[in-house]
Amino acid sequence: MKLLLQRVSEASVTIDGERVGEIGPGYLALVGCREGDTPEDADRLAVRAANLRVFEDSEGRMNRSVLDVGGSILAVSQFTLYADTRKGNRPSFVLAGDPALAEALYERVVADLRSLLGAERVATGRFGADMKVALVNDGPCTIELVSEVASAPTNSPRPRLPLPALELLEVGADEALQARARAIAEKAWPPTYRGIIPDAQIPYMIGRMYSPEAIREAAAAGTPFFLVLADGADAGVCSVDLRPAADGSAELHKLYTLPSYWGRGVGGWLLAELSRRAKESGATSVWLRVNKNNVRAQKAYKAAGFANVRAVCTDIGEGFVMDDFVFARRV
Repeated sequence: MKLLLQRVSEASVTIDGERVGEIGPGYLALVGCREGDTPEDADRLAVRAANLRVFEDSEGRMNRSVLDVGGSILAVSQFTLYADTRKGNRPSFVLAGDPALAEALYERVVADLRSLLGAERVATGRFGADMKVALVNDGPCTIELVSEVASAPTNSPRPRLPLPALELLEVGADEALQARARAIAEKAWPPTYRGIIPDAQIPYMIGRMYSPEAIREAAAAGTPFFLVLADGADAGVCSVDLRPAADGSAELHKLYTLPSYWGRGVGGWLLAELSRRAKESGATSVWLRVNKNNVRAQKAYKAAGFANVRAVCTDIGEGFVMDDFVFARRV
């Protein structure tokens, strides 16, 4: 993974005549991904970019970071950073990462930078778009940061990033919020369930569970939908049963975060917050369903104090089933 940092006095990005991001003094950060890059690569490079000391101190020496000077960062995706020009005159881009993977890692870098600098100090372009980028390079000063060789082991510890500022925003009947909730699902579900359930089942279930009608019906039944905001940006979606059953149990639904927030503590915060709300509604325990083959999620729930209590398989139509374990814990 690469970050090409250009120290700027100002920079902006325009798409179809609309300026979508702009900053004053700070960095224009071009972000490139390759096959084998990981979220840990994104975390390390974001921390390095935030702490790199290339801004002048009172004596004119490069001795201050973008954090120190209160600067901003404009992050723009740039797959051509991995152009291979060793043969011929036409660059090859076989080293560049798969677009779906690259987008998730780019968004991870952006989320990390917003946690480190503050959301208001990080602007972006739009992944995959035809962008016009303008900048005034200050110096000039251009520095490339590169992560370890893809897939190679590293002894450097994973940097500790601060937990984003998190909040829940109830979706309700707001059509714009409903659309944002579905957009999150459409990004979060494929990397969550690829190889676990049939590919055709993913859009089928999203259509059933995240339609405006489904969201309104769930809310009317006492199970409101929420957007998860991290540092003010859409980061996930969830819902919780606020009408506990006769045995005091309440179901936690649709706990999904975007891949860019995996491993950042957002899931643990969500479990605690939804459990708190369920308890306030009278619940004595909470439970959720997790696919039998979703080992990553099962480990996370066990670490949060949930226990596997039973198996359940539900026919959801069109030849598809939800083949799950039920995990539960007291609140």
